[in-house]
Amino acid sequence: MSSDNGGAGELLGDRHPDEIAALVGKAAKIGIDFFTGQARDDLVLRYAPERELLERFAEPLPQTPIGDDALLDSLAEVSRWSVAQHDQRYLAFPDVGNSVAGIAAGIVATFLNQNLIAYDRSAPAGSVVEAQLLLWLRELVGFSFFPLNEYAGLRHLGAMWTSGGNMSNHVAMTVALAATWPDVRRRGLRGLPERPAVVLARGVEHFSYLGAAQVLGLGSAGLVWSAANSDYTSDVSAIAALLENPPEGTRPFMVVGVAGNCRTTGIDRLAEIADLCAKHGVWFHVDACHGGSLLFSDQLRGELAGIERADSVSLDPHKGLFITYPSSYLLVRDPEHLAQFSRYPDKLDDPSCLDLGLITPFYGSRGFESLRLWALIKHLGRAGIARLVEQREETFREMRDLIESTGYFQMIGAAGFYRCAFVYCPPEARRLVEALRERPELVPRVRAVVSRYTQRFVQTLYVSGRVVFDLFTMQDLGNALGLGTEAKIEMLGMCIGHPTMDAGAKEDIVKHIAAVGDDLVDPMVNELRALGVDEAQEAWTASVHGPAGW
Repeated sequence: MSSDNGGAGELLGDRHPDEIAALVGKAAKIGIDFFTGQARDDLVLRYAPERELLERFAEPLPQTPIGDDALLDSLAEVSRWSVAQHDQRYLAFPDVGNSVAGIAAGIVATFLNQNLIAYDRSAPAGSVVEAQLLLWLRELVGFSFFPLNEYAGLRHLGAMWTSGGNMSNHVAMTVALAATWPDVRRRGLRGLPERPAVVLARGVEHFSYLGAAQVLGLGSAGLVWSAANSDYTSDVSAIAALLENPPEGTRPFMVVGVAGNCRTTGIDRLAEIADLCAKHGVWFHVDACHGGSLLFSDQLRGELAGIERADSVSLDPHKGLFITYPSSYLLVRDPEHLAQFSRYPDKLDDPSCLDLGLITPFYGSRGFESLRLWALIKHLGRAGIARLVEQREETFREMRDLIESTGYFQMIGAAGFYRCAFVYCPPEARRLVEALRERPELVPRVRAVVSRYTQRFVQTLYVSGRVVFDLFTMQDLGNALGLGTEAKIEMLGMCIGHPTMDAGAKEDIVKHIAAVGDDLVDPMVNELRALGVDEAQEAWTASVHGPAGW
């Protein structure tokens, strides 16, 4: 039955299999055109401001059906205005989502339409596949695991899928709270003798912990801040001091260790934090949403030494493992702590019960998202994934050196494993900054100029659609600019998601960096000079100008 006339044949069962295949093929062609760049004029994105897209997609609630061709046109229009995170010139996040296995599994999962809340009548094969995947992830982290065919009940899985690192960290805090005060689920926070507190380092934390503290009722005051080091890792001695002498009336119940912060991907000294947590009887959570991909590589996993001693670990495969959104997992070293959230405790030791929804707090019905990661591991094996991850690290080092060699930037902090931070500050501007920072009253204004031109640089490239960097505010903890470590400054971030980068893509990136960077030199220098420099300094800084003199 054809659907070209007014939406007839709107359900799959109304179509001949050949017709379904043809329609899916056309839909896939839209995706492929987006992937190759044809749908976006070979740009990373065809930029449009919010108001333009609001107007473009605004329409009254549709009242009558449309045919397949009109539907496909509408889908193509959405693709034309989407950002291509898989493009090699997209340098904001590592979320390339371009694995063959992940894409294929995503198509199959859509057709399967399984509900992972339960085994019977919902997701028989899906439940078994996800259970196997959870056991693989436990093995990778270094937690206890068992062969799937020795499955003895939900009590022993100790892991769950979530929709993102935000939720994984949220669940971790929930589990840690209940593990520390088992009666809290019945009596609530008001029944506790002291205020629960989470210890984490300011400057390297993820926003999810503040959100979780507020939603769970701990409040923002339930976060106790320790210091961060100049390399954007948690200061272990500061954590030790807080555990020894916490704020009056509080009891730290959880310490967050970071295995790859979201700005510079610095990795904490996890084993040392594990020692402290064991000494004080405090839950140790490792946020490895970025760093988890390193676990596949024998060459790189040593960077995460001590992660196996964590009480819980969050992983985000959609960040660094080449699969599409959403994909995150929360693993608990002692599975009993997650099992306590079961709605039917009597089923936890039933080897015939695989209703994963019984041990997934905050989640009921959910899709078969785990098929993507399962398929990736099946397709490439640990060795194949390790090779890609290791190649990506080599590519990242090359790209960082290439970016720094352009001369437009001041690098901030040490480079992590696929991400680094820097500000727009070409040599002539840098010399002025060095002169002006000697006058403390000018430092905030100098910082504002650097922030403003960093933002202009990033946004100009973004609007052009040619190159996309990340943009965020962060403290300059290593004082690379000499403008102090306390106040935040606008920075741009480069993140490499690809194992390899084409020479053409590299040339394109440098070309567009130079075009925008050159245009901003004079305005930035003039603004800095206007802040006030004596004649001797003026003569010194005016001696060279532009890339040719760098």
